[in-house]
Amino acid sequence: MVGRSLLIIIVLSFAAVLKAQDANTDVHLRLAQTYEQAGQFDKAEIIYRELVEIQPMNNVFFESLNKIFISQKKYNESIKLLLQKINQVTNDYNLYGLLGSTYFIMDQSEKAFESWEKGIAINPSSYIGYRVIANYAIENRAYEKAIDVLKRGKKISGDPIMFSMDLANIYAANFKFSDAAFEFCSLIEAHPEQVQSAKARISSYLNRPGAAEQTIRAVKDYSESKSQIELFDLLTFVYQSTDDYKDAFENVIEIEKKYKVNGTYVFLFAQEAYRNKQYNWASEAYNFIAKNYLNSPYYQISKIGYARTLEASLDQKFSERNDSWKPFIKHEPLFTDEYKKIINAYEEFIITTPGNAVNIEALFRIAEIYRTRIFDYQKADSLYKKLSQISPNTNYGVQSLIAQGEIAIQRDSLDIAKVYFQKALSFQRIDPNDLSETNFYLARIESWKGNFSKSIGLFREVSKNLSADFANDAIEISSIISTTKKDSLNLTLYAHADLLAIQNRHKQAAIEFKTLSDRPNLFVLNDFAKIYFAEMLLAENDLPSAIKIFEEITKDGNNSIFGEKAIFLLAQCYQYGTKDLQKAAQIYQKLLETFPNSLYFDRAREALNSLPTKNG
Repeated sequence: MVGRSLLIIIVLSFAAVLKAQDANTDVHLRLAQTYEQAGQFDKAEIIYRELVEIQPMNNVFFESLNKIFISQKKYNESIKLLLQKINQVTNDYNLYGLLGSTYFIMDQSEKAFESWEKGIAINPSSYIGYRVIANYAIENRAYEKAIDVLKRGKKISGDPIMFSMDLANIYAANFKFSDAAFEFCSLIEAHPEQVQSAKARISSYLNRPGAAEQTIRAVKDYSESKSQIELFDLLTFVYQSTDDYKDAFENVIEIEKKYKVNGTYVFLFAQEAYRNKQYNWASEAYNFIAKNYLNSPYYQISKIGYARTLEASLDQKFSERNDSWKPFIKHEPLFTDEYKKIINAYEEFIITTPGNAVNIEALFRIAEIYRTRIFDYQKADSLYKKLSQISPNTNYGVQSLIAQGEIAIQRDSLDIAKVYFQKALSFQRIDPNDLSETNFYLARIESWKGNFSKSIGLFREVSKNLSADFANDAIEISSIISTTKKDSLNLTLYAHADLLAIQNRHKQAAIEFKTLSDRPNLFVLNDFAKIYFAEMLLAENDLPSAIKIFEEITKDGNNSIFGEKAIFLLAQCYQYGTKDLQKAAQIYQKLLETFPNSLYFDRAREALNSLPTKNG
């Protein structure tokens, strides 16, 4: 019993000694690392030497000492250390990799390559050695040697997934894009599931000089020789990534002919084209499916997709013609006949697909066209009523109520509008942006009716969600009311002018805003009225007068919200109105520098970035 107790004591004592030693080496390691980070390599070296002597098999200590030798350009010491280690451990790829790295840094590339080859020779039939040594060659930018090693490793392994990605990356880094594309294609041929990884890597360098042409040619040649669907898909991706939608579309048609995939790749092409606002090509693709794949699962969605893309394309023309950059635009119909053709496309979809859930969307789009493009409020209102009845609990039902409220405002029926908005507000699952829009209109109605205290509370609800589309306007109007609520007479005049502006009665609104802007004793309200007066002038296409007012406001150097807004709108006038892009850029830059916390900061930065440079 005594002997057993003595044994336990000896074991515990030995464990305690080992634990103390480990703690001691940890302290020394941290001290050495501190010296190393401070650039005191000589002091770090002394400690690392001691640690290696204490624990010669500890790779962390060993590699740290070698690194310190390299940092001090003590290359011979590094070689000596590594050769000693190699004599002890003869089958470690990393030791030969490190030795080759030291020789390469010394510009002794032949000895470096010889060392790396010795590493591979440990087991030339194993792909692991090739990968390890290739990584050392890559780290030292010995790309040709890395390519050679990777190619040999790829041949040994018989599986390109081990090597093709690295080879492609090296080729791309050295502007050998054809070779890179070949490697990606060979990888996809053996492992089709790698197509998305290949796409991601290719997209990272396609904008480099010569990359697009070389990649397209290589992928096209490879796909034609191997005739594999994933390779054709990769070719479509490269075409689309270089904005060559014509060849991309022809390629997906070829895929459909070869592989009979029932419209799948044409549909994917259409979706991608739509996301990238290539509406004409998206329409072509959706229409191709609708005409040629009546039994395809994509048939119905392609029919409504066709109408959507036609609408989106026409909306671009509408916005350009209607100066959508202006805060207020005239509600005048444009391209009415073309919009009615789109309505016909939606109606045809509804008729030919009875009972389809997407019919609700089609009906909503028709109503939106009548309300926001043709401005036939009576027709739009009847469609929204129908939507509210057949789909009351959907998002389209909520949006229909909001739209009906907006129509009621145009008709000057504020009490009816309020009912619609309150009904929309009663939905528990209302979208956050729809919620903000609903509260925003309810707040404005209260201000138009003179209930300013009530309107402030509602505006504050809207401004809680700063990501909502109406947050900035809510903050702005709330500021006006808060600072001028004691002057109820002028505030009421301002609110009435605001209502006239919303109702597209810009000339009448301009008169009332001008009246307020001419009263210098109104302070804040006076400045806001000036801005809104200028906005009414913009709506009536009096650009010179509007610019003059904005410039007057910005010269005052006032740091309040109306100063920020005036600068932003002035920049917009030069960008879109006079087309003086250099002047616009200067003003956007001024806003960014003067008002870094501005509500218009993000919009100004985005606009500035979108302006073409002097070279392009």
